[in-house]
Amino acid sequence: MAMEEDEWKKLSLEDRCVHKLWKARVNGYEEVTKLFQQIDDEKSPEFGKYTGLIKKFVVDSNAMGQEKGLEAALAFVENYAGAGKTANDVMSGVVSKCMAAPKTKTRELAMQITLMYVEIEKYESVQEELIKGMDQKNPKIVAACINATTAALKEFGSKIINVKPLIKKIPTLFAERDKGIRDEARLMVVELYRWIGPALRSQLNNLQPVQVTELETEFSKIEGQKAIPTRYIRSQQEKQAKIAAESANVEDDEEDEVEAGEQQVDPYDIADPVDILSKLPKNFYEQLEAKKWQERKESLEALENLVKAPKLENGDYGDLIRALKKIIQKDSNVVVIALAGKCLAALASGLKKRFQQYASFVIPALLEKFKEKKQNVVVAVRDAIDASYQSVTIESILDDVIEALNNKNPSVKSETALFLARAFTKTPAASLNKKLLKAYTGALIKNINEPDPTVRESSSEALGTLMKLVGERAIGPFIAELEKDNLKMTKIKECCEKAVISVKTPGVKKERAASVPSKTASPSQPTEKSSSSTAKPAAKRPTTASGPTKKKSSAVVSSGSATIVKSKSNKAINEKPRERDLSDEEAVEIVNNLIKTETVNGLVDGNWKNRLAAVEEFMSQVQALDASSLPTQALIRTLNRKPGLKDTNFQVLKARLDAVKYLAENCPFSTTTADACVNDIAEKLGDPKNGSTAGEALLAIAEATKFDYVAASLMEFAFAQKSPKVLQESLLWLSNAIKDFGFGNLNAKVLIEDSRKALASSNPAVRTATITLLGTLYLYMGSSLTMFFENEKPALRDQINAEFEKYENEKPPIPTRGIIKLASSADTLDQEEDNEAAPCETTNIQDLLPRVDISSQITESLIDEISDKNWKVRNEALTKVSTIISEAKLIKPSIGDLPQALALRLVDSNGKIAQTALNICENIATVMGQPCRQYVRVLLPGFLQGLGDNKAWIRSASISCMNSWGELCAYKEFFEGELISDALKNGSPTLRSELWAWLAEKLPKLKSVPKDELMACIPHLYGNLEDRNADVRKNAQEAVLGLMIHLSYETMSKQTDKLKPGSKTVIMAALDKVRPNLPIKPLPKNKQQAPVEEKTVRGTKPVATSKNAVKPKGGAAAAKPSSARKKEEDIDTSPLMTVNNMKHQRTIDENKLRVLRWNFTTPREEFVELLKEQMTAANINKTLIANMFHSDFRYHIKAIDSLMEDLPGNGPALISNLDLILKWLTLRFFDTNPSVLLKALEYLHSVFNMLIETKYHMLENEGSAFIPYLVLKAGDPKDAVRNGVRSLFKQISLVFAVSRLFFYVMEGLKSKNARQRAECLEVMGSLIEDFGMNVCLPSPAVCLKEVAKQISDRDNVVRNAALNCIVQAYFIVGEKVLKMVGQISDKDMSLLEERIKRAKRPSPKIARMEPSTVNINNTSQRENMSSPVRHMDETTNGHNEGEEDAVEDDDIPGVTLPTHLPQENADYSGPFKLDPEVMKELDSCKPNIPKLKLQEFDLDFLKEEIVVPSLSEARAKVMPMSPPKPILPNQSFSRSSLGHLQSSPRLVKDLILEKNVISMGSPDLATAYKAIDQMQEILQSNKGSSLIDYEDQFMIAITTQLKLLQPQDPGTNTAVSRTYRALLTVIDAFYNNKGLGRKVSVEVLKNIINQLIMLLVEAKLENCQNGEAYIRVVNLHCVKIIERSEHTSIICALVKLLHECVSTEGSPRLTDLVMKCLWRVIKIMPNWAEEIDYDSVLYEVHIFLKDFPSSWWKNKAMDTPLRTVKTILHSMAKVKGGELMLHLGKIPNTSDSELESYILRLLKTLKLEEVKQVPLRSEKIEPRKTLSRSVHTMLTDIFQKIGNKEESKEGFNMLYDFLRQHPDADIDQFLQKSSHVFQEYISNGLKSVELARNGPGDVAEKTATSVTSDTQPAADGDNRGPEYWKERLQMWNRLWDETVEKGAQND
Repeated sequence: MAMEEDEWKKLSLEDRCVHKLWKARVNGYEEVTKLFQQIDDEKSPEFGKYTGLIKKFVVDSNAMGQEKGLEAALAFVENYAGAGKTANDVMSGVVSKCMAAPKTKTRELAMQITLMYVEIEKYESVQEELIKGMDQKNPKIVAACINATTAALKEFGSKIINVKPLIKKIPTLFAERDKGIRDEARLMVVELYRWIGPALRSQLNNLQPVQVTELETEFSKIEGQKAIPTRYIRSQQEKQAKIAAESANVEDDEEDEVEAGEQQVDPYDIADPVDILSKLPKNFYEQLEAKKWQERKESLEALENLVKAPKLENGDYGDLIRALKKIIQKDSNVVVIALAGKCLAALASGLKKRFQQYASFVIPALLEKFKEKKQNVVVAVRDAIDASYQSVTIESILDDVIEALNNKNPSVKSETALFLARAFTKTPAASLNKKLLKAYTGALIKNINEPDPTVRESSSEALGTLMKLVGERAIGPFIAELEKDNLKMTKIKECCEKAVISVKTPGVKKERAASVPSKTASPSQPTEKSSSSTAKPAAKRPTTASGPTKKKSSAVVSSGSATIVKSKSNKAINEKPRERDLSDEEAVEIVNNLIKTETVNGLVDGNWKNRLAAVEEFMSQVQALDASSLPTQALIRTLNRKPGLKDTNFQVLKARLDAVKYLAENCPFSTTTADACVNDIAEKLGDPKNGSTAGEALLAIAEATKFDYVAASLMEFAFAQKSPKVLQESLLWLSNAIKDFGFGNLNAKVLIEDSRKALASSNPAVRTATITLLGTLYLYMGSSLTMFFENEKPALRDQINAEFEKYENEKPPIPTRGIIKLASSADTLDQEEDNEAAPCETTNIQDLLPRVDISSQITESLIDEISDKNWKVRNEALTKVSTIISEAKLIKPSIGDLPQALALRLVDSNGKIAQTALNICENIATVMGQPCRQYVRVLLPGFLQGLGDNKAWIRSASISCMNSWGELCAYKEFFEGELISDALKNGSPTLRSELWAWLAEKLPKLKSVPKDELMACIPHLYGNLEDRNADVRKNAQEAVLGLMIHLSYETMSKQTDKLKPGSKTVIMAALDKVRPNLPIKPLPKNKQQAPVEEKTVRGTKPVATSKNAVKPKGGAAAAKPSSARKKEEDIDTSPLMTVNNMKHQRTIDENKLRVLRWNFTTPREEFVELLKEQMTAANINKTLIANMFHSDFRYHIKAIDSLMEDLPGNGPALISNLDLILKWLTLRFFDTNPSVLLKALEYLHSVFNMLIETKYHMLENEGSAFIPYLVLKAGDPKDAVRNGVRSLFKQISLVFAVSRLFFYVMEGLKSKNARQRAECLEVMGSLIEDFGMNVCLPSPAVCLKEVAKQISDRDNVVRNAALNCIVQAYFIVGEKVLKMVGQISDKDMSLLEERIKRAKRPSPKIARMEPSTVNINNTSQRENMSSPVRHMDETTNGHNEGEEDAVEDDDIPGVTLPTHLPQENADYSGPFKLDPEVMKELDSCKPNIPKLKLQEFDLDFLKEEIVVPSLSEARAKVMPMSPPKPILPNQSFSRSSLGHLQSSPRLVKDLILEKNVISMGSPDLATAYKAIDQMQEILQSNKGSSLIDYEDQFMIAITTQLKLLQPQDPGTNTAVSRTYRALLTVIDAFYNNKGLGRKVSVEVLKNIINQLIMLLVEAKLENCQNGEAYIRVVNLHCVKIIERSEHTSIICALVKLLHECVSTEGSPRLTDLVMKCLWRVIKIMPNWAEEIDYDSVLYEVHIFLKDFPSSWWKNKAMDTPLRTVKTILHSMAKVKGGELMLHLGKIPNTSDSELESYILRLLKTLKLEEVKQVPLRSEKIEPRKTLSRSVHTMLTDIFQKIGNKEESKEGFNMLYDFLRQHPDADIDQFLQKSSHVFQEYISNGLKSVELARNGPGDVAEKTATSVTSDTQPAADGDNRGPEYWKERLQMWNRLWDETVEKGAQND
């Protein structure tokens, strides 16, 4: 036994905790408890070891062990941050094993654990397990669970513990037999009542009366107690700590606590919905219409019992509410009416917001019913209208309430005002804008003056409540006229004080006490008591006027003898004070006190000069006075005394207008003052000299008063004038003024009517001005203005439309006038201050348009017709409605019961009627505008129902209708009342499919949607994602993104917890698929950042400086200096990374397991924390660390951008911290956001380029921490990611041990991801190809066996990659590879052997060179470097480097690159340093090249005469000897032409050139770019021809580089696009060099053409800047290669490439482009006729037709490749004719393909005679006679004479004689190179000589056969004219005559 004890004591803690001995477990629990309490780090990985064991601790079978286990579990939950993961498992065990345990301590610990889980915010899991426990059969467990729930509720409150599921359990628990359960349930209910109050009573109806009585007794004991939580969850604890630390006012804290405790729960929120519609009696509606009131009463009583439920189920309550409304309106029995009102109130309360669709037609009826005198009816109507108001807004009832307030019946007015008062108490102040305030106060002020005291009292109460709601300052301007009546104002203020606002109002800053003096007021300044004790002192500003300071605080402002009634409120409004009219005598009397009398008298002097002087003097005196206190009206009236503004002298008039303008701009200017001068000024608008001045004066007046007032006065005056000039100029002024002031409060209706009047004018100038005004109005009103002028004459309408088109798609200009300017008067200043505080309201132009009230036309009979049983009657009724709406054009929102009637027709069984109803609804939305939103809830169910119709046109009409309504109401009302979720719940598959599609389109565009509504759609969405209907599934999947945008991914994923495991997997996959498409939200802007000084630290950039920090707005920095200092401390301006030696220590720690090894499947929290600590220790910038480890991916992108910017200047620091950066980037590989991943790959490319340049060698721990996770991304589904990873592997192979890289990549073969395995195999093949078999670790045989296993993979791409990888090994080790792959199946072996057989061994690769580093930025080094061209030709001068750097062509990618690139000239130090002296000696040594002895040939045979063979000798030959080609006089022997004849190898190698060619194919872009640039320089110099011996190698290097660039994206990587540009430029230079391009072999040509075509297929270059230019250049290069390559080689290469495309079934686009190249060749093939090796071409065609005969193409969709190849044969047959059959020598067996038979058929089709002459291959053919040298010279002289115009006749005679002397001579060799015209010329010349000599004999026949056959088509004579046939006929006539004569002579 002792030994056993010793045994378990030696075990680890984990093993002891699960040991079979209870003592061991107890010991383990105790030790673990101590361990948990000692660990300081709440995220320590030590906790993670026990995560899976905790659930076993609490269910230990031993009582002692269970107790200790509970203690350990409690310590675990209390101290570990990740303990929440275990909540469900642990709580399940606690409930089942511990809650009802016999030991008291066990039960206490179970309770503590339960509450601790609640504290760490896992209260949902705890409550879920406790509620499950309440369903247990063991009553002790049930009671314990209730007790625990009660304790949690008591300590944490109802905000944390959800009371709704507990309330549902009350009836069940109280029905239990066990008394203990009932007692605990009673305590729980009492605790619930303490938190939620009286709302709980409605949920106790199902209990027994005794139980209810007991509970009521308990409730009475705690009545009035305030429930306050005694314990807080962790997140609340932090807030409470902050409040306790920062709060300085204890009273405020107490108030907050009181507010928290007083929160009451609405019974509606905790009630379950009840369906009452199904419970209504069958004869309910019949009884409601019964004649006996008792029957109607019984029916309503039955309804009353049903609607008592606090919450009602969704449904169509339209019929029920219409029936109740009818009773309220028309029933004669007051008892029935009162009962109907109660039922209506209950319905409204039970439906809440869902009642909105019915409230719009119920509220008017209820308001009207207030006329009833019976109190029980009035009370019922009050309750009904109050309940209805809960579902509407104060704005939506405006029209109905205003109409009721204007009712003749005092009762209606009084009750409506009282209803308004009650409504105001429930209305948020923000919803009452100026428009509503003006409307409501205007109607109430009118009623406050009514004679009926009840009306006055109720109106005062309404105004007082409104004042309490919005504040005295806001309502003051609208009740200014009441301020005269102190009694009424006192009454209103009394009501204001009594009013209780039940909604929360936004906090208002406490104002300074009234006794505090103004800072700017002088101490000696007198003050004046205001008329009211509540009036606030006016704000004052210092004035700059020279006059004495006057009193400004008075409520009455003096303005001469007139009185301006000013509001005591400081609220600014647009309406200016109204001033009393002054008479001229009063005005003069006032002005005489300010202005000299002689000046005033001079204004009316008869002499214009005196008047002018008086006006000027008047102006100077006025300007000297204090402008803010001038009596403006008096001055204007004095100035306007006869002649006034009608002065006939233009100078005086101008001076008067300037004076008016000055007064308007600088002095207080009322509308009364404006009336005194506006008309006179308007009359002068047409004045040719002062018209502009008059216009400016009017603008100043409009700005000083109200623009709409001045505009209205102006137009009224202008239309009253006889002069059309005044009207014309007034219209033009108004047009320009609208642009200056904006549309504002202009009366659109009046403007439109005035415009129509003006259009009817006979004066064309007036009509033109009106059209100009209409154009301006169109700018603000839009297309809705057009409908008002549809009835104008066509010509006029066309002019109007033309004007409208000028402003199409233009936005109205920003108003430049109408802004209140600063003035020194008190009233103006007050208004300014308030205007600055109040935001400017935008006017909706649609609200200003004139609308028609059609409610009188929507009669009851029309509504009845719409609901008639006969479909024809219904259709006619709808037609009437449509006509009414179309005639009205624009309608008011009052349309009676029409929406309810239309709602029934939307779901009509007759499809045409339903469509008509939909069209009417759409028209209603268009002509009603935004007010239509109040009917959305009525009509939307019908729209949604239409989406499920079987007829497509109904569905499309429904969607169109929904879009029209949605655009007008911003879709907000669509997402209320769960209408959409109800449709998804009950709709057909078609409806759901269409609705999801509509939501998918609309949701992403909406700014805000109620989340509750969308949450209600989530269950239906998840269900439809697995629907059996494919359309439903597809459209539901598309709608996921829209919902996720508004709800977030986390919310939607959390909703999947309730799904079954199988469904959850499907739904989560759908969510994850959509998540990357979420739009990027803008980063939150910092409110304030203090400027900091920039620190420069060795090539690094500060993260935040004064230049790039976010600047504070306004004076925030000055207001909170402490906050600014705190922000300044938070910004880390140190370098991002610093050079240090800590990487070595980190490597040692990881190797010795002192820290976690960087190895995980998915990154756990402890790894993230470890990396964060290491970064902090390495002094990495704090701001960078914060961005790196932020939860928002946008900060990750920000961090990568910072690293990218820092990389060029801080490379050493990056190398010092490379392991940390790479580890952080591996964490980003696990992110789901593609933006971060692509950004990380881009940064990694730059990092590894830097490492390659610096020749850094990665450490093993860096590679092991990074490469395995990079391998994971090789299987990413996105091509961009895979391409980036592939290119990274190529870079890593240059800085990391290739064998280790190979090993890590091979580990990727174990993945289940087929893409990853395929990519890894491709990388392994590439590494074997580049570095040989030595890279295979642990051995080549082991690696190849692993690769061979992949041959049997089910994925085709993996199989091909595995085979290709082994083939690369085969190229190195040969047949030995078949043994190294081990035992594989016969099928796999056959596949491998076939692949090896088909594979072509690549040309031997040049060993990879170590990439050299070039410091491009070192200009001094660049200047010292010499160009490769200078090595070859010292006399060649390069271009100016600076000029070339400055020149850049953006149009085409062929950018001129710098001529001189630097070469590495690094100095090496160390023990192996080279001796520079010895190196100089070696450089000076010149190679001793021996002179080779050339082989001598006997060339005497060339001097011999050519012997013509006899006929028998000729027949012995199979093929004719082709004659030697003539040497043209202008032909010169170039190196390129001789190159074809040279077969000897190069004796002297150009080492520099060869090295450059090799470097062009380097995988390092910098090295390759340098080599390409140097090659470009060579090609542009006179040494370009030296490349003739390296043509193949040059093009191979180009092809290799294009292959390396293929996986990289030139759109994002500038280095790649730069390399592409360089490659295209050097190809162009190569083919522009004469003599180059003819020696490129077939295989190389095929590869380069393939790569260029692939660039066009992949279309990557289109993403670059000037992408179109790149594509154009690639196309031109393809054409250039085709035209300038050796003709036979290019044709063979293209046929081979087409063969490959067909055999591999490559991209159709690739095949198409290859065929286009062949078509280009076919087009120009006739010009190459004598330069093509037809044998080689026919052999390639034979191979193609052998592998793909015509029968093979029968099953293919397209046989264009076959037809293209046959077209090549057709072209060759046309060129060679029958001789084509002589070129089949290279084909071993012509019967293998259809080539020979097809050529024969082709020749028969082309020319039957020629086929007969086609010699069979077995026949002997007589060759043409070749010419001797002397004869050849003679012919040359003859043709030179023919070419000379003067000697041509002699030349033709000599040629004619020559042909007669040498009939067998072949002159075709002289003519084949000449043009067709020259050949015709020779033929015609010989004919003319023959005709001149009158002897058409053998020579003519010879000429016809030798010349004409080449010059004219044999089978086509259509182009020969009549002259030819005439000559031909004459020739045959002569021949016939000669024959006849010879016959006669013989006879």
